[in-house]
Amino acid sequence: MENNTNNSFKDKLKELTILYVEDDSVIRENLISYFKHIFKKTIVAIDGQDGLAKFKTNHKKIDVVITDINMPYLNGIDMIKQIKNINPKIACIITTAYSDKQYLLDSVDFGVNHYILKPFKLDILLKEVEKSYMSKFYIQELTKKNRQIEQLSKLFGSSKEQMKELKNEDKEYNAKLTLFSEIIQLLDRR
Repeated sequence: MENNTNNSFKDKLKELTILYVEDDSVIRENLISYFKHIFKKTIVAIDGQDGLAKFKTNHKKIDVVITDINMPYLNGIDMIKQIKNINPKIACIITTAYSDKQYLLDSVDFGVNHYILKPFKLDILLKEVEKSYMSKFYIQELTKKNRQIEQLSKLFGSSKEQMKELKNEDKEYNAKLTLFSEIIQLLDRR
């Protein structure tokens, strides 16, 4: 079961677009070589100013931001503040060699999901990406399911004539009936 969960998450990683912001060229190049095989796309920035510019250009495509804190021109925390003004729900992960408590407190105040100290193992970073992105993903899935349940409750609280009207208005009518049928089958198995 755990292996299926791992495979499922690895498949989900392949759908993600990451903004990776790192000023150290050695660290940046090493991680980019791994990211190519893990994520759908990695947008790379060499400092906070470059990261903010690339986020503004690609904000609808980016799922997770991974950034260093100490960088020239614009540090990671200030970059995240501005990114969060554009998209408050974007998942942000900070990687840093500094364990200064003030950095940690500032990053939490500005919506950073996770804070990882360098040097770190790639699997730890991927687990943090999973935690950051998957919570957002599950909330979206639950919202969709709640809408379907609300529509089903309207459907089954309706008269025959109202159901015909709903069928004509709603192109997803058959999908909803199929979902309802699956729910009934699951309940019957209990």
